[in-house]
Amino acid sequence: MIRNSLSEIDVYAIVSKAVEKAGGQTAFCVQNDLSKKTLNHQLHARNGRKFSEAVLRAAGLRRVVTTHYEFLEG
Repeated sequence: MIRNSLSEIDVYAIVSKAVEKAGGQTAFCVQNDLSKKTLNHQLHARNGRKFSEAVLRAAGLRRVVTTHYEFLEG
């Protein structure tokens, strides 16, 4: 059973809303002691980066990694 599962699109929307609520990227970064350059790169998915733990935490999220098992076919 997956609880509180969010897609990458959900995470992007939540982070974007947190940035907007703070008053923009600069305000969000100042309030959470983050680099504006890094946040901007993560918001625009440059270099294939996902959101850092610090950005997720600032938006009220955390990354949880789980193990998934499946039956072999054949």
